[in-house]
Amino acid sequence: MKRRIFVGLVAATAVTASLFGVSAASAATPPATPDAAAAGAQSASVTPITSNPDPIKVDPGQFKIVATLRGVGKQVYDCNADHGYTFREPIAGLFTSQGIPAAIHGKGPFWANFDGSRVDGSTTVGPVSMPSPDPAKNVPWLKVTGVPVPHTTGVFSNVAFIQRVDTRGGVTPTGACTVPKTVAVDYTANYVFWAPK
Repeated sequence: MKRRIFVGLVAATAVTASLFGVSAASAATPPATPDAAAAGAQSASVTPITSNPDPIKVDPGQFKIVATLRGVGKQVYDCNADHGYTFREPIAGLFTSQGIPAAIHGKGPFWANFDGSRVDGSTTVGPVSMPSPDPAKNVPWLKVTGVPVPHTTGVFSNVAFIQRVDTRGGVTPTGACTVPKTVAVDYTANYVFWAPK
């Protein structure tokens, strides 16, 4: 069942991406494959994160890591006649360190695990952001307050914070654009999920 869901999501993502009219630069670069060295295992007993920097730090005395997954996908931008490109949504698959599909990430934002659990980003508490080490090439690092979806059980069912770290790519396209152009830019990131101890 989980495999069928993932296959369907991959197909839907591929079809959606083909409709975006992506720029030549992003279309020429295939999505990155999961990086086993950078990603961690989906396990409450594994804490593979190597950095927990201010200002996106989560207190390890009160919270524990329940999953670290590698996100591989697109940051999607729409052309706005007045402001150039504006961010629309992320579209990403999340993988374990063994490259096994574990979850998806999308607009909202939301993170949905294939075990049936889901966490949404808070709509009342905005994300905390910090520049990536190379902000001209890589999207910022984030800490998002999590709102678990009620009546679900699983890895994401009690997540309080989600960190996006170790980002690669995904930055806003530059230059003039023509409405209604949409560009999907390749990116990867590590997503770290924290729950109360």
